[in-house]
Amino acid sequence: MTDKSKQQYDIRFLPDDVTVKGSVGEAILKLALKAGVYVNTTCGGAGTCGSCRIIIKKGQVESAYSSVLSSQEIEQGVRLACQSHVISDATIKVIQNIYPGKKTAPRPDYKPAQPLDEISPLSQKIALKLPVPTLADNRPDLKRLKHGLKSHGYENILLDYEVLKDLPEVSRNKNWEVTATLAMTSPIPTLSRLESGNTAVKNYGCVFDIGTTAVRGRLVDLNDGNILASEMTYNKQRSFGEDIITRITRCRKTGGIEAIQQVTVDTLNELMENMQLSSNTEPEDINAIVIAANTVMVQFLLGINPDFLRMSPYVPAIDNISSIKAGELGINVGNHCRVHIIPIVASYVGGDIVAGVVASEMHKNEQASLYIDIGTNGEVVLGKRDWMVTAACSAGPTFEGGGIKHGMLAVDGAIDDFNLINPCEAPVIRVIGGKKPAGICGSGLINTVSALYTEGILAQNGKFNLEGSCPRIRPGDDGFEYVVVESESTLDGKDIVLTEIDVDNFIRSKAAIYAGCQTLAESVGISMQEIDSIIIAGTFGNHINIENAIRVGLLPDLGREKFHFIGNGSLAGAYKAILSVKTNKKMLEIADAITSIELSENQLFMDNYVASLFLPHTDLSKFPTVAMHTKK
Repeated sequence: MTDKSKQQYDIRFLPDDVTVKGSVGEAILKLALKAGVYVNTTCGGAGTCGSCRIIIKKGQVESAYSSVLSSQEIEQGVRLACQSHVISDATIKVIQNIYPGKKTAPRPDYKPAQPLDEISPLSQKIALKLPVPTLADNRPDLKRLKHGLKSHGYENILLDYEVLKDLPEVSRNKNWEVTATLAMTSPIPTLSRLESGNTAVKNYGCVFDIGTTAVRGRLVDLNDGNILASEMTYNKQRSFGEDIITRITRCRKTGGIEAIQQVTVDTLNELMENMQLSSNTEPEDINAIVIAANTVMVQFLLGINPDFLRMSPYVPAIDNISSIKAGELGINVGNHCRVHIIPIVASYVGGDIVAGVVASEMHKNEQASLYIDIGTNGEVVLGKRDWMVTAACSAGPTFEGGGIKHGMLAVDGAIDDFNLINPCEAPVIRVIGGKKPAGICGSGLINTVSALYTEGILAQNGKFNLEGSCPRIRPGDDGFEYVVVESESTLDGKDIVLTEIDVDNFIRSKAAIYAGCQTLAESVGISMQEIDSIIIAGTFGNHINIENAIRVGLLPDLGREKFHFIGNGSLAGAYKAILSVKTNKKMLEIADAITSIELSENQLFMDNYVASLFLPHTDLSKFPTVAMHTKK
């Protein structure tokens, strides 16, 4: 008899059209990850979030039904990937809300990072015409090469073993015309590659901002600094949990850290491949990579156990490390390519913030500036040329679409603006890309909550006002909800709603950001009014409405002229870093100079946080312009 437990079945995933073999009892979610198919699961596979919905198109799976699925969905063949297991051949459609699309143009008051004074990239290519050996000049090939590099100012270099192995053949292939690739490793450059002929024009690099929710990349011509391609996608780590703590907990399981390290690299490889296709470049011509990421993302990328980051005294494994060969991490480029990781500061303040400080140049300011990176972690930096303090505020994924019933990234199909002409009538919305709405992004959420609060539809505690006669408020599966867009006007034919749970998640997220800013100011003995400028970073800042962000209590109620936008400061700083050896050294200095304040056990922060759990705040005197314009 055949042992069915060892029998392999074909599991086909749509719309990717990928087929993978699975054994009886193997989880569908696990097979999807093995096949490289993105399946969203915000609870890390516990079966409680309902975000890993699949439809069984053909065949059967064994499923444990979850209360998050309606009886109608179950009848239609909808299941949860994390609660479904292989019992036969099957064709499965993965239900996704939306995939990242094109980015919109920057806002009119956007102030990009200042350009570099000069370009001195982390990878430099030098074309050489070496003298042909003769009986009179029979110097070794290596000495001939070193002499050529010395004539270009590189007297001391390190040599990669792979270069030495191929040196005789490469030198003679094009009659002693060669191109040397120098990785600008500190303190001495490394000869990482030698090619026959003159290939100096093919000198490219990639920079990445690895965020908890999304990963963004740029492919750069290192010779002139031109950006040849830009891409973004969801971080595949989301299949292990929406939040960082869930992912860290997953690492405690056998093979957990290896699995998360792999999907992190898979995300980078996917972005890299897309950028290379659009720019017509080849993987072997990528000579340098710079990574800007928070501390947990860095340790995930390197395969370092992050478990100790979540336990007091919250100590990271690393701060600054030497460059690593890309092949050692599994990144699909030539093995000569070096990966440079921007140094981190503390357990939850990473190189993404160091990169943002450099991009904004707040470290050069004479007066105090406040840098706010509004994302899943919500890092803030307060300081000027002489000093800087920083902290991470656990804001959660709300501002990037997580934890919201119809949340999504700020891409095509996302509602990014919301206005009420008449409180009882349909709102006026704006959708990125001009398409049918698919969900609400972070900026859209801020604008929606602000408008509902201003019109008295939402109370200070985030609950809907049921005493009015607003027909758009109704009971829902998650308590009362407000209908933002009716089903006939949406992309998937279902109502887009804002629930009281959504509002509660939003209030907790905005409270963490505001309380973090307030706590930093109080820790150094200054008031919010003494801050000269506020730099808003993070991709969704491209759409944020300052008035509305103040009205809900996310940002301090200060003069509007103090607010400036830098966009993705992390990516902008990484771009500067790959083009400048000098900037890399400056980042090391800044990372060492910043003082980190741990908020998780800070009583002052907790007091400020609790006081911020209202719209906009329990103390309206802190928001005088809001108090004047809010309906009671």
